[in-house]
Amino acid sequence: MKIPRLVIAGTHSGVGKTTLATGLMAALKKRERPIQGYKVGPDYIDPSYHAAATGRASRNLDRWLLGEHLPFIFAQNAGDRWAVIEGVMGMFDGMSGTAGYGSTADVAKILKAPIILIVDASSMSRSVAALVHGFNTYDPAVNLQGVILNRVKSPAQEKILRQALEELHIPVVGVLPKEAALHLPERHLGLIPVGESGLLEGFIDTLSQLVTKHIDLDLVERIMLGAPDLDEACLDPIPAQPMVQEHQFRLGLALDEAFLFYYQDALDLAKRLNFTIVPFSPLHDLALPPDLDGIFIGGGFPELHLARLSENLTFLDSLRSYAASGKPVYAECGGYMYLGRSISDFEGQEFPLAGVIPMKSEMTTRLQGIGYRRGVFREDTFLGPRGTTVQGHEFHYSRVTHDQQFPPAYELFKGDQSTRMEGYARENIVASYLHLHFSGKSQLLEHWFSTCSRRIEL
Repeated sequence: MKIPRLVIAGTHSGVGKTTLATGLMAALKKRERPIQGYKVGPDYIDPSYHAAATGRASRNLDRWLLGEHLPFIFAQNAGDRWAVIEGVMGMFDGMSGTAGYGSTADVAKILKAPIILIVDASSMSRSVAALVHGFNTYDPAVNLQGVILNRVKSPAQEKILRQALEELHIPVVGVLPKEAALHLPERHLGLIPVGESGLLEGFIDTLSQLVTKHIDLDLVERIMLGAPDLDEACLDPIPAQPMVQEHQFRLGLALDEAFLFYYQDALDLAKRLNFTIVPFSPLHDLALPPDLDGIFIGGGFPELHLARLSENLTFLDSLRSYAASGKPVYAECGGYMYLGRSISDFEGQEFPLAGVIPMKSEMTTRLQGIGYRRGVFREDTFLGPRGTTVQGHEFHYSRVTHDQQFPPAYELFKGDQSTRMEGYARENIVASYLHLHFSGKSQLLEHWFSTCSRRIEL
């Protein structure tokens, strides 16, 4: 299976991967190449920049969340397009306690994809050769095909860097001067998503021009076209069959500036299973859409919109009525917080919210949870029976306090050791800080659909 492809890796976090990957996608699109963007890891925000550059939803390639389905997720969306894959952290940085599991290098090897390495050369001269040599030889299975030198201070420094790298016979694909550096807007969870606030007008065009001027796009295309064929035997589809019945499952999806963290492949899977996605806005709508069979409230930044969310009383009333009807409500992270009695912002001001879950949330200045988690359902839920295992990820600056004891959604494990209880699961509500990728375990959506169908028939 022939898919032109390329991985943009970095020596470490903050080296400029998202800026350069986004600019490269935009520049290649201007050359009328059919670009499909991807992001290694669980990140929701970087893909929004890819989508702005390509006009197509970007896809996540996370080995922990997708497991053996990762190659299929990749190939399914690449098709006859050209894949630009942005890496995560440093090239060999994977899950804690593993030998690089889920790292950029790991995913690149699975996909047999050539790599271009970004180096922050702002304070380097000939040592750049030792650095790149180490990245090239550390894992012989990695296919390093070029280097981009970022934040170079002067033509004199560039000359020294190029001469040093000539000895390695690894092409310098581009050199970006320090004064030309562009910075994407950031805050407490990292970059600000495009879907929430939009980019500055012309920002993507500026990125494209920068990349076109300083990167050898002809060489980039040759590297992409030179990627080896993928073995079709490893591209088995996700084992999910459409749920065929008279009643169509209408899944309400919270989607606005406050709630926007969703994996596109998971939504596509839901559609293949005959879910109908019905978007709604807790910020702007007066009430939930009618005739919903289930609700999904994802993560995002409710803490930045608390006044408007709290003042939308008619919508909150409709949500409470819906939850009281017994129909299923699933929520992650920001959605989990929104279902509580209130959220306190960074200044300590408290805003009353849905009150569906007997708890309160508060924002803090310190990271409260980050990393991959394995969870086991403590009770039977509409997503799966007691004992069902899920693979998830959490990343949040908030913490919750419970008004009373209630059944947790999951028991979390590290290896064979139980670490803590997480979330809330009771009757028709499943909510927690854990972000799931349903494409990694389609049985969760299948169980949701079948559970709803049995309730309708009764």
